[in-house]
Amino acid sequence: MENESSLAISPVRNCFANKGHEMQSATEQNTGRKLLATDFYVDVKDIGRFRLAKRTMRDEFQIGAEYSRLTEGVDTPTPWLAQMATMVANLKVLAVTVPEDWNIDEMDPLDDESYSRIFRVYEALRAREDSFRAGIGKSSKKTGQGAGEDLAVLVQEEIPTYTE
Repeated sequence: MENESSLAISPVRNCFANKGHEMQSATEQNTGRKLLATDFYVDVKDIGRFRLAKRTMRDEFQIGAEYSRLTEGVDTPTPWLAQMATMVANLKVLAVTVPEDWNIDEMDPLDDESYSRIFRVYEALRAREDSFRAGIGKSSKKTGQGAGEDLAVLVQEEIPTYTE
């Protein structure tokens, strides 16, 4: 039986180590969030590949709670704190797998590159989410009150990848 310390974020070398938590490569680490068919990838140049969860209402609440923890409940955080806490909260909640060297909590706050990396990954996440909502790259078919139309949900065969 695994002890609790083995459940921390760590690289997974065996693609089939934990059912439901399989990695795409040995350079990814699982954040503990279960892999789902609705997950998607973003590749961020010079940072790596991130598998992210499709945002749900539950995620929004978890993001809000994480934001509150990061701002320590400050009623009116500075614009900088609000922006950083928003990006970090989103990435922490929605990340399913991250590059092996990515640890947002351990980043150096005195290194401007840390903020640049967070911003670039968040920007890739939002661009990908916006592409879902805008219908970019897929045919749009209006459905509604119609006679005899098949309203079955179409499922993509592969998890989509976004490249910065």
